[in-house]
Amino acid sequence: WFPTYDYLLNRLDLRIGFSDGHGANFYVEKSVLHWINDGLMVLFFMLIALEIKREMLVGALNTRQKALLPVLTGIGGMIVPALFYWGINRHSPETVVGWAIPCATDIAFALAVIALLGNRVP
Repeated sequence: WFPTYDYLLNRLDLRIGFSDGHGANFYVEKSVLHWINDGLMVLFFMLIALEIKREMLVGALNTRQKALLPVLTGIGGMIVPALFYWGINRHSPETVVGWAIPCATDIAFALAVIALLGNRVP
């Protein structure tokens, strides 16, 4: 199955675009892997951002007091891994520049934890 999988994911290009009707065409042609990594992830994070905005305007996080815990845990979830990484790699100039890599938060993991905790967290 690997050759088929590799072809579909890495070698098959998808073209998405439009024509203005006067001969000018605009399109983007990228591999399926590129569309998954960049295109679909943009939509995913846009939906997450819209959900957070809704919660902050009319949902469970509509006051500063209710939003304080999730905001502080989000900041801590970025700072603590970055400090661990820096602490381990601070003596290596080649690797210390990668401190931002563990700083990225994993929305899907966070959503799973929230789903497990249910209504015990805002």
